[in-house]
Amino acid sequence: MIIQPEGIAKLSFATPSTKNCMIMNNRLSPISAYNIQVYAYNESETSENDFAQNLCYDDRHDFLTDESFRGIAIKLGLRNQGFFKGVRRMVSVSIVDLSARVPLATQEIKVNISQTEYARDIFTYFPMDTDKGALFRTYRIMVCDETARRMICETVFHLFDGRSLRHPAQWYKASTGGLRLSWMSDLYKTLDTDDDCTYYVKFTLSQHITSVPPAILPELELRLYRPDGQVNIQFKEPVYIDQGNGCDKDLCVEFPFSTSEGNNGVHYAELLCMEYAIAGFAFDTRHPSVPGSWPDYLLVPMDEVNLDEARERLEVFLHPEKSKISPTVREEDNLDSLIDDFINSERDKIKDDNSYSADSDKEPGILPEKKSEEENDDEQSFSSSLDNLTGLKAVKEKLTIYERVVRFNRLRADNGLPVAPAPLHAMFLGSPGTGKTTVAKIMGKMLHSLGVLSKGHVVVRERATLLGQFYNSEAEKTIAALEEARGGILFIDEAYQLYQPEDPRDPGKFVIETLLTALADDSQRDWMLIMAGYTDEMLRLFKMNPGFRSRIPDCNIYQFDDFSETELMQIAENYLTRSNYVLTPEAHAALSDRLKSDFDRRDRSFGNARHVMNMIQTEILPAMAVRVMDRGLCDEISLTEILPADIPAPVVKKESVRMRVGFAI
Repeated sequence: MIIQPEGIAKLSFATPSTKNCMIMNNRLSPISAYNIQVYAYNESETSENDFAQNLCYDDRHDFLTDESFRGIAIKLGLRNQGFFKGVRRMVSVSIVDLSARVPLATQEIKVNISQTEYARDIFTYFPMDTDKGALFRTYRIMVCDETARRMICETVFHLFDGRSLRHPAQWYKASTGGLRLSWMSDLYKTLDTDDDCTYYVKFTLSQHITSVPPAILPELELRLYRPDGQVNIQFKEPVYIDQGNGCDKDLCVEFPFSTSEGNNGVHYAELLCMEYAIAGFAFDTRHPSVPGSWPDYLLVPMDEVNLDEARERLEVFLHPEKSKISPTVREEDNLDSLIDDFINSERDKIKDDNSYSADSDKEPGILPEKKSEEENDDEQSFSSSLDNLTGLKAVKEKLTIYERVVRFNRLRADNGLPVAPAPLHAMFLGSPGTGKTTVAKIMGKMLHSLGVLSKGHVVVRERATLLGQFYNSEAEKTIAALEEARGGILFIDEAYQLYQPEDPRDPGKFVIETLLTALADDSQRDWMLIMAGYTDEMLRLFKMNPGFRSRIPDCNIYQFDDFSETELMQIAENYLTRSNYVLTPEAHAALSDRLKSDFDRRDRSFGNARHVMNMIQTEILPAMAVRVMDRGLCDEISLTEILPADIPAPVVKKESVRMRVGFAI
């Protein structure tokens, strides 16, 4: 309910130190605010009486106004603290012009929250008119419980006059962009991670609009476009970088984001000022880590964000020698046209390959004298990917045979000969951290390059992500996963958890039934199922479901053995070398001892390669960072050399002592 202004409350004019919402925890009031959002609406958005409820609110605090600006709408989230009691309060919402130090208006709203409600959103709006002579204005919103005479929350927002100021895209100039690990200051152009760690997208900038004081520089918005199609949006204020010389003119802004094993790939980070893009760069969380940051001439934002285009742009920037683009080219040298030339050249290659395939189809009796260059590259890429894997000798041998069979079938099909398709679906047996997901991704790329799968991507699911909200609704989520995996691989981790024979009402049986139905449909061959998990449990699932046995032959069952202590050490060395770290001989010996100790004490839940990565990222590198920063070291050797003190000591297993029962004599 919206009530027109009925009076002005007594207001404070203290200048706020932040634009963020300040929530007061007031025990004297049975209501509290958990959120307050602001929206600058224009004339075209006021056609309905309840328009304030239909606006798209977010967490921004800075707005660009023009002649169509008509006022401010507010969305206030109130929480009932009455513990199953109804609440009736009179709440006032006031706006103060902090620039002119005058109150503007107050609205009083009757709030009724029943005993069955935990929270309620309240909407209101204030018609306003900006002063054309003022470039910017600062306002405060204060919310009070008038019944208890207590402040509930407050927030600050800014209005910038778009008629007088320069275009927001020109307010900042991005200097560099990159990715930062949460425990380090080093930047990376792209990362190699399958974990659940937190990282930061970081931009350094310079201020290009001197008419706005640094104290109220517009906040910046990051839109992170993820491989699954989701877009994460965050708002942050830029801060000055301490240059150590008293002249802090450079700014930086950082935005946190998390990675996950099932959502890695090419991302696009876009930096905006009041909804206008000012910089952006693409990065891949499955690409080998590349130290450094993207320079300003490679941060030109995309006109329209498209992850396929972002992937092509990333490939151009990481490998300029392939695209004949000099790394010294600047924005003034028409970078966009160079990228277009590269993309067009790649399209021409595809056309040439297609025309070659068409010609070969016309004369099926003529065998090609030699493999095409693309086929050689695909074969070398597959072999290289397998060679880069540590251990897994048996898996590599079976995969090599499987790849030869698929390639042989393709040659027969290209020459008009009948083909018995190789079985697609597979089962991966082994402990966590033995590379099952990594091998699935390699298989997806290989099958895509050979034309078996149209996309080759991997969709990771487990029991928790396949079970529905309601009983018997699992089929819907499983079908959705199958649709998402069309053209690629559906990888079900810990698949044995779907089979619970002791519980006849377990919903996992609906997932199994849906999968078996999909496997039985021979007309749908543009997808692959890989079921993974512990060996004994997976074999039990395999034996109890004849449908799986008929669709997954023994040749497609891969055994992933635990890594040996030597292989664990090799995994650690490869990761550290790839990330530009060096182990001293003493540190090498200390790490080897630690891994040997962990290997000897391993149990069923031992994480193998995941255990090594977690130890490096959560123990060794943080210990190194603390040591280097505490000593004030900044030379290259100190920033790359790992010492024995950085290696955690082996964990000594405590022997449990059984307490004696009885009496001493």
